[in-house]
Amino acid sequence: MNDVLNVTGGTPLRGEITVRGAKNFVSKAMVAALLGESPSELRNVPQIRDVKVVSGLLRLHGVEVEHDEVTGVLRMDPTAVESAHVADIDAHAGASRIPILFCGPLLHRLGEAFIPDLGGCRIGDRPINYHLDILRQFGATVDKLDSGIRLTAPNGLRGTKIKLPYPSVGATEQLLLTAVRAEGITELSNAAIEPEIMDLIAVLQKMGAIISVDTDRVIRIEESRASTATVTRRSVTASRLRPGRPRRWRPVGTSRSRAPSSPG
Repeated sequence: MNDVLNVTGGTPLRGEITVRGAKNFVSKAMVAALLGESPSELRNVPQIRDVKVVSGLLRLHGVEVEHDEVTGVLRMDPTAVESAHVADIDAHAGASRIPILFCGPLLHRLGEAFIPDLGGCRIGDRPINYHLDILRQFGATVDKLDSGIRLTAPNGLRGTKIKLPYPSVGATEQLLLTAVRAEGITELSNAAIEPEIMDLIAVLQKMGAIISVDTDRVIRIEESRASTATVTRRSVTASRLRPGRPRRWRPVGTSRSRAPSSPG
């Protein structure tokens, strides 16, 4: 393979492109729909494998999912959430790590959740133990089975204080998705603050979550009930990994307002 790439410049680039929604955010926003008791709608949803995987997993748990791939609008109705069969979860998820993020919302809605034997959990630099430790600190019981991991919350989930050993994006997402309906107040120190984290916070705030972000990487979440009366709508922020000038939302500051202003 030629390891030298020659680029001849001098010609300006012209034209227009459509910047798709960010893949690192859209799947988490879809999982967040489980926390609501009324429909949620996402716009500018990209046509990627993660969207298909999460859509399949949501349907397995009784969520009605409608995706118009032409307009990029995806609508999810979680009013009839139910438990799914282990074999079906395993078949739909494959080696995807997405099921781990379903745990917090499903523990709130159903009192139990299941994670199949994820192919990704064997990768040393991306363990799922941080996720499991976070869920345990909220009060979840974790049982390791031959087919995967079963989680239950016999006494519900309660707010807690957690400091991450490093600002893990996945662990921060797990905590956010678990904390918004946990009893009391949750505080996360050394949190990740990547754009997809701020976008997830914005979605949760729009659903009714009370979340504040301090400049020292501390996130506080107060117990709240997710949106129950209206359709929660949100445009998926354009990918920062693609060419173009992606539109950005106003950063979430220290305000405890329930919903940041956004054009979505």
